[in-house]
Amino acid sequence: MVTCLTNKVSTIMTDSSPNKELEPDVTFNAASGLLKLEGRSLMRDVQDFYQPIIDQLDKTTVPTYIIDIKLEHFNTGTARCLYQIFQILNGKKQMGATVLIRWFSDEGDEDHKELGEDLESKAGIPFQYVKNK
Repeated sequence: MVTCLTNKVSTIMTDSSPNKELEPDVTFNAASGLLKLEGRSLMRDVQDFYQPIIDQLDKTTVPTYIIDIKLEHFNTGTARCLYQIFQILNGKKQMGATVLIRWFSDEGDEDHKELGEDLESKAGIPFQYVKNK
């Protein structure tokens, strides 16, 4: 489950679940607009996991949002939640915010890059594709 630690400056979301191997590491700094998702996202209660992130992102107003997606593997429920995140970011972009989405994948993993391209086409926001080192 995601725990939200909030103060007036930033919000950090961390995972302390016993199902750690199925849930990604999540860091969101509301003051800087930086959201990082890293690892695997294969849990069953995907919406419960991502909803606090979606809600906090929706409430956050900063001039720039940087989203780093370093998910090795994820399920279709996660893809739907990512799409919700991208819809929020698209709205913020239309209101004048700068939005940068960086999609990380291993060199030569064309399938993973194609997943990013599919989400990019639905999101309406260009992605920057980064090769993991």
